[in-house]
Amino acid sequence: MDDVRPPSPARTLRRTLTAPVVLCCVLALLMSQDAPATAQQPASLEQAVKASFLFKFAPFVSWPAAAQPQGGPFNICLRGEDPFGATLDEVVRGQRISGRSVSVRRLGDNGNLGGCQMLFAGRSTATSYAPFAEIDGQPILTVSDQKSGVDGAMIQFVMQNGRVRFQIDSTAARANGLTISSKLLGMAVSVDRR
Repeated sequence: MDDVRPPSPARTLRRTLTAPVVLCCVLALLMSQDAPATAQQPASLEQAVKASFLFKFAPFVSWPAAAQPQGGPFNICLRGEDPFGATLDEVVRGQRISGRSVSVRRLGDNGNLGGCQMLFAGRSTATSYAPFAEIDGQPILTVSDQKSGVDGAMIQFVMQNGRVRFQIDSTAARANGLTISSKLLGMAVSVDRR
């Protein structure tokens, strides 16, 4: 008869640590580090996933050459409240898009959009808040979160079955001179192709 020993506590712990638990621990460690004074702490793992998606959208979008000045950074701009905090800064730190460094610019409710290649619109309590109104026709990829109540984005985050997903309005992207890759369109839960 074989000698059957109960598993050690360490082995039991290793078996219970799944990838999501490990990811949560790593994110908690990142979030516990000192954050820049301009950034708020992220609200949740959901926001961390959205911050990662935000950065990862860029390689699947083509901008007109004039919209990407040589030598300058690729600017991800945030309007309204910043739901990502230090997490977005960590996601882009040391990264490059099309050979350019990546910068995060927090604009508040109505900061200057000059030099922005991507604009995420968060919530705002301002009564006249219209984050995308002034960029109609400009080659700026607009992104929002369904939870923020901001309409008119080319890409909008949605939650489905507890997972972060996104919808794409490719018609709006084309109207602003942007081309979204079929690979990204294929990952969207819905695509408006009017």
